[in-house]
Amino acid sequence: MSTTPDFVVIDVETACSRSSSICQIGIVAFTQGRETFAWETLIDPRDDFSPFNTRIHGIAAYHVAAAPHFGEVHHIVDTHLAGRLTVAHSSFDRRALAKACLVHERDRIATRWLDSVVVARRAWPDLPNHKLGTLARHLGLTHRHHDALSDARAAGHVILHAIAETGIALADWLTPLAKVRRKHEQPGN
Repeated sequence: MSTTPDFVVIDVETACSRSSSICQIGIVAFTQGRETFAWETLIDPRDDFSPFNTRIHGIAAYHVAAAPHFGEVHHIVDTHLAGRLTVAHSSFDRRALAKACLVHERDRIATRWLDSVVVARRAWPDLPNHKLGTLARHLGLTHRHHDALSDARAAGHVILHAIAETGIALADWLTPLAKVRRKHEQPGN
């Protein structure tokens, strides 16, 4: 990436119930409200594929037969996330990434995390739920659910729409809600 993004978004799909069994990764970077980078890859999870997971995302063992394993792409993921603000839709992706680092004996990726579910709950509290599919429909986003790149892109747009609709700056989404309210309630704000 030529310019430092405002934030990056990661999404992963897993082969089975073990969160370390990453079989697809998607990363999208956003700078000044625009997508500036996208990368995705299939991953050989070196684990079993559950029929349940395969039904959800459509990825089976034969799809990843020639794909790299997580240890082989760790440096790529680290290059895009380390030292940056990283968005994920729920804590699942953060946990999966940490578990995959552990299983593949790689350093944990040092990044600051922002959960787009938490952002969505604050921005649109009246929605029936804050699942990515529901948010994509609500915001009119083109989205292929359970495709890592599409999910990462959609979660990034959730952040952009939340900023635009609420007027809350990106940095303030990292601040607990009570502190943001106090800041905006001060005289002169």
